[in-house]
Amino acid sequence: MNRNVLSPLRALAAALLLCLAAPNTQGQSPLDHVPQTAPVSGLGVPSGPSSWPATDASREVMPAFADLFKPLPGDFRRMLASPENLLIAGIGGSAALAGRYGDTRTSTANWGNHEVFEPGQLVGAFAVQTGAALVTYGVGRMTDSPRAARIGAGIFRAQLVSQATAQVVKAAAGRTRPDGSNTHSFPSGHSASAFATATVLQRELGWKVGIPAYAMAGWVAASRVQMKRHYLSDVIAGATVGILAGRSVTVGSRNVRFSVDPMPVAGGIGVSFTKVARR
Repeated sequence: MNRNVLSPLRALAAALLLCLAAPNTQGQSPLDHVPQTAPVSGLGVPSGPSSWPATDASREVMPAFADLFKPLPGDFRRMLASPENLLIAGIGGSAALAGRYGDTRTSTANWGNHEVFEPGQLVGAFAVQTGAALVTYGVGRMTDSPRAARIGAGIFRAQLVSQATAQVVKAAAGRTRPDGSNTHSFPSGHSASAFATATVLQRELGWKVGIPAYAMAGWVAASRVQMKRHYLSDVIAGATVGILAGRSVTVGSRNVRFSVDPMPVAGGIGVSFTKVARR
């Protein structure tokens, strides 16, 4: 591949790695495991019996069909609801701005064998990504695997959040594609979809799955530039949107989780903070 193409892509990869290293401390996802211990007041006052039933840590609640849609308002709110996500948005926005200097060079560069990139148009398509998510959710339900169903539901919601966001920005930006076909260039919807899925997989299954998932997402993004459908800055912005969407639907999926709940105290209302470690 041309060195002029590799240089900005390496910069993109470095920026995204900085984004992915940030932990998520926004709160608890609606589909998280049920905590096993009663909350303890941040004011030092016991909160009394927990309203959350005690459950074996190995047992998970099977996501209902409503869980494909009901948490969406909270998912959108969490897009920029934490310092970590604001940092990611800032890094991604700065990287996209810097990428504009390489837009013309990368969109006109010789990418070599086009057949390597052409399938990216299909793999990163919203319909394909949401379809795969629904299949995963359905398989989880049929095989009584709450984890698979939760991952499928998370990817499905991440697709809805990322694409809704991307389409609103597209309409506002009105940037013409490199091939001149329309004014829906910024940001890349395919990149947003691919990185949203990769983020959910990484946060649910760890880096052994996350690394190849992000590599696939990077390939999808590169294919959009190679096919003259997007500029470099478009795919950087799309990747940022996808990462934020994936993080917003997987709040609390790491080893340490936090829950913030209202609680009655003498003379008023307090707030309890619960820290639950997964086994």
